[in-house]
Amino acid sequence: MLQCDKDTGHMRVHPNLKPAVKNVDHLVDILLSDSMYLCKPLYNYTAGGLKTGNIRGLQKSHRAPIESLVTLSYETHFRLELTLALGSQGYRHRYTPTAMKARAKSFEALLSKVKSDRDTHAETAWKSRQMLSFGSESPWTARGARERGLARC
Repeated sequence: MLQCDKDTGHMRVHPNLKPAVKNVDHLVDILLSDSMYLCKPLYNYTAGGLKTGNIRGLQKSHRAPIESLVTLSYETHFRLELTLALGSQGYRHRYTPTAMKARAKSFEALLSKVKSDRDTHAETAWKSRQMLSFGSESPWTARGARERGLARC
């Protein structure tokens, strides 16, 4: 999903996520939104990554919707941790009472957005992932997304 620029050391969005995800700030906005599921490349990479079983606590599984791979709380925590890690390379949590309260507050705020995203967009995102084909017109291009009515991100 991300790469480190060899010259500057700054994080940047991998070309496979473009043009849907413009830059790291845009990626954070999408992850913190109630419409991440509508961003097809991001949904696909997230679902694909979760199904590998390479993330602690998950078993390798077959292709499945995100909501059947992880719980609502797990997905919320996953999305929040990604946004925190995108803040700086080598990010580490602070374990002060203030920092822990701030993370808990951020989790609570994001939980309702992730639930809304699942309730509203999960079925559409999963159908789109099932139809994913890499023929002459990739569904991730702007034209492919417009044709399918999912050019939201």
